[in-house]
Amino acid sequence: MVKTLLKKQLSEIFRAYFVDVKKNKARTKVSTILYFVLFAFLMIVVMSAFFGSFAFGLSSIISVGFGWLYYAIFIFLSALFGVFGSVFSTYSGLYLAKDNDLLLSMPVPVRAIMVSRLLGVYLMGLLYSLVALLPAIAIYLITVPLSTFNIIGAVFLPITVSLFVLALSCIFGYLVAKLSLKLKNKSFITVIIVLFFLALYYFVYFKATAFVSDFIANVEVYAKNIKEKAFLVYTVGKSAEGDIYPLVIVFLAVTLMLLATLYVISRSFLKIATSTATAEKVKYKQKREKSKSVLGAVLFKEAKRFTSSSNYMLNCGLGILFLFLAGVFALLKSSDLNILLNTQFSGFKDIAYIAVCAVICMIVSMNDISTPSVSLEGKTLWQIRSLPVPTKTVLKSKYLFQIICNIVPALFCAVCIVVALKPDILTAVLILIFTAEYVCFHAIFSIFCGLHKPNLNWANEIVPIKQGIGVLFAIFGGWGYAILLGGSYLLFGMFISTQLYLLIFVLITALIGLLIYRWINTKGITIFENL
Repeated sequence: MVKTLLKKQLSEIFRAYFVDVKKNKARTKVSTILYFVLFAFLMIVVMSAFFGSFAFGLSSIISVGFGWLYYAIFIFLSALFGVFGSVFSTYSGLYLAKDNDLLLSMPVPVRAIMVSRLLGVYLMGLLYSLVALLPAIAIYLITVPLSTFNIIGAVFLPITVSLFVLALSCIFGYLVAKLSLKLKNKSFITVIIVLFFLALYYFVYFKATAFVSDFIANVEVYAKNIKEKAFLVYTVGKSAEGDIYPLVIVFLAVTLMLLATLYVISRSFLKIATSTATAEKVKYKQKREKSKSVLGAVLFKEAKRFTSSSNYMLNCGLGILFLFLAGVFALLKSSDLNILLNTQFSGFKDIAYIAVCAVICMIVSMNDISTPSVSLEGKTLWQIRSLPVPTKTVLKSKYLFQIICNIVPALFCAVCIVVALKPDILTAVLILIFTAEYVCFHAIFSIFCGLHKPNLNWANEIVPIKQGIGVLFAIFGGWGYAILLGGSYLLFGMFISTQLYLLIFVLITALIGLLIYRWINTKGITIFENL
C-alpha cells in the first residue's frame, strides 16, 4: 500500500513531465524521458558544478586544519537548499493535498497515507541536499589523506543532513499550511516569498566571490570565533570529518528532533488534512454602498484579476518593483553616476539623458499587464459580454489599469534620476513628459498585441501569461523601441540638440499611439466582440 501511494505521490510531484498542461493530455514516452534528462542535467551538471566550484574555492582551508569549518558551511548550504526544494511539496503534498478527502474516504490506513507522503518529502529533500553536499564531500576526500574515520563521516553525513532536512521541511511545511488556512489572499504571500528568494539569490551571487576571498584570508579569526561562540557548529563540522563522539551526538540529536517532529505530525495530521480555510465571522452592519461608474466597475474587475494571481503579478508586474529600485539606486549612487558620466562621457554627457529614457522604456515594457488580459477572460468571456457594458469600455479598463500600475513608479524613477543627474530644466521636463507618455503608449500597444491571436482555450493560466505571441511582441516590441530611441541618437544626436531630439520622439510616440488607439476603438472592438 505504501509503495503504491509513494508512486502516486512522486507522479504528482513530476506531473508536468508526464502531462502536457497546455494541451491537457499525456506526453509521449520520448518527451517524458527528455524532460527527465533535462532535469537530471540541471540538477547533476549545472547545480552540482555550481556548488563544486564553490567547494573548490574553499578547499584551501581544509589543508590548514579547518576541514570542520569547510564541512559546516556546506552542511548549512545543503540543508538550506534541501528545505527550499522540499518545503512546498511538504505543504501541498503532506498537509493540504487536493486528494485528502478522497484517500481518507477509502479503506486506506491513515498511517500508510502519512508514511508515503513523508517518504515523498524525504526523497525530494534528499535529492536537493545531495546536489550541494556530494561535490563538497568529493573535494574533501580528494584533498585529505583517506582514512577510515573520513569515510565513515562521508557516509553518515548525507544520512544525517537528509533526516535534518526532513524534520525542518515538516516543521516549515506545517507552519505554511497553518498560515495558508488563515489567509484570504495567498497570491501576495507567494509573490513576497518569490521576491525574497530572488533577492537572496542575487545577493549571494554578487557577494559570493568577495566572501570567499575575505573568508580564506581571515579563516583563523572566523574559526576561532565560531569555536568559542558557536560550539554546536564546531561539533557538527567535526562529526562530518568522522570524529566518533561528535558524530554520535549529532546523529542522535537529529534523530530525536525528527522523532519529536513526526510525533507532532501524527497527532495533527488528520486535523490539518481535513481543514478548510476558516471563514471569519462578520457582524452585519448596515451601511451605504458607494455606486461605481461602469468604467470603475470593470476597472475594479481587472484589478481583482491581477491581484488574485501570483503568476500574473510576477510575470507581468515585476517591472513595477524594478522601477522603484532603479530610482532609489540612482539617488543613492548619484555621486558615482556623475563621476562616471564626467569621466566616460566628458563633452557628450547628453547621451546619458537619452539612455535614461531608454532604460525606463525597457523596464516599463516588462509590465505588459493588459496583453494577456484578453486571453485570461477564457471561458468566462460570456460574462463580461452579457453585461450592458460597451466593448470600448471593457478594452479601456484593460489598458487603463496598466497605466495606473505603471505611471507612479515610472515617474518616481524618472524624478529620482533627474535629481541624481541634474540636467537643465527643459531636458528634465522632456524626460518626465516622455516617461508619462511612454507609459500610456505601451499600455495601448500591449492591448493591441493582446487582441492579435488571443488564446481563450487554455488549461493553465500560465499559458496566456507567459507563452502567448502577444506577450512576446509586447515586451520585445517595447525593448526594440527603447533600442531605437538610443540608437537613433548615436546617429543623429550630433546634428540636433538633446532637447529637440526628445521633443521629436515625444511627437512620434504620440502619433503612433493615436494610430493604435484608433485601431483599438475600431477593429479592436470588432475582434473582441467576435471572440
